[in-house]
Amino acid sequence: MNRYQDTLDRLRFTPEQKQHMTDRLMAEAERPAPHRALSFRRLAAAGVAAALVLSVGVAGATGALGEVGAAFSAIFGPSTQREIMDKIGYPVGASDTDNGITITADAIVGDTYSYAVVYTIQREDGKALVSDQLLARAPDPETDALPLAFQSYDAALQGYRGGSSGNMWFYDADPADSAVQFVELRTQSEPLEPGLLTVRFQDLQVYGEDYATCTTLTEGSWKLSFQLAFEDASRTLPCGQTFTLNGAEVTLNAVTLSPLSIQADYTVSWAGDTAMDWIEPLPMSITYTDGTTLDLSHAGGASAYGTGAVSCQKGMIFDQLHSLEEVASVTVGDVVIPVSQP
Repeated sequence: MNRYQDTLDRLRFTPEQKQHMTDRLMAEAERPAPHRALSFRRLAAAGVAAALVLSVGVAGATGALGEVGAAFSAIFGPSTQREIMDKIGYPVGASDTDNGITITADAIVGDTYSYAVVYTIQREDGKALVSDQLLARAPDPETDALPLAFQSYDAALQGYRGGSSGNMWFYDADPADSAVQFVELRTQSEPLEPGLLTVRFQDLQVYGEDYATCTTLTEGSWKLSFQLAFEDASRTLPCGQTFTLNGAEVTLNAVTLSPLSIQADYTVSWAGDTAMDWIEPLPMSITYTDGTTLDLSHAGGASAYGTGAVSCQKGMIFDQLHSLEEVASVTVGDVVIPVSQP
């Protein structure tokens, strides 16, 4: 139960929504299922299952910069430096239409381990996709997340075998138009490789007032395919240092930093209780050249127990994008790693 709740705490939901979804999941787990059960990793923050297997190419960014900045302004803020978007993002434009509804992949940004994609969903006839009453139900002031879900959602590229974690939600980027947006922010456990991403959506649904049930807003099947080919602006920082965490020795194997995200790979020398959490207790932060700091201790991650050691990854996608030239240092545990400037 705690593992389910801990995972939900990383998603964009109110406490009441999280508890309703946890209760539903636990109830379903007690029932015999006629089909193969979905792992919890496949539950999207929009209330949908999604275990993503995909790869991202590393190539020069192309396309209209204004389109990328506009697509991500509601996610990373309108003040995000446009030159960063120019380097790590590009417009996509792939779309599919079914039952009078069109889903379009607007733009993508990404790096070695992480990516973000914004989709727009709209009716062909120009009428509003959702009612004003539903728009008014957006519960999260940070994201204005709408109570919408896909009955199923999957994005896949054959060949990727790593794990992933992330957030996804619906929002209304422009109240003056008739469309809504769907965004996914995801971090992979393995470096992303070039490839064609195929995304499938099934049936748009809306949550009831109690978030315990869903009803179908519109039926449909949508399939989009596009190359993920952004430029990777990540930098690998010098590592190999050791420090102590909760009485155990930790070796910092790698820290990968980009304008979009950060990931730390480390090994804990530990042969004790396998229920020990080595992700949340790890302090992480960034210090910028202007003297301000960003606390990253709340970042998510994953761990794998071996013989006398635990392999861990901890990281996150930032709320705002910053050029690496603005970063003075990264701190993991009590290890301070200067970020050299070109």
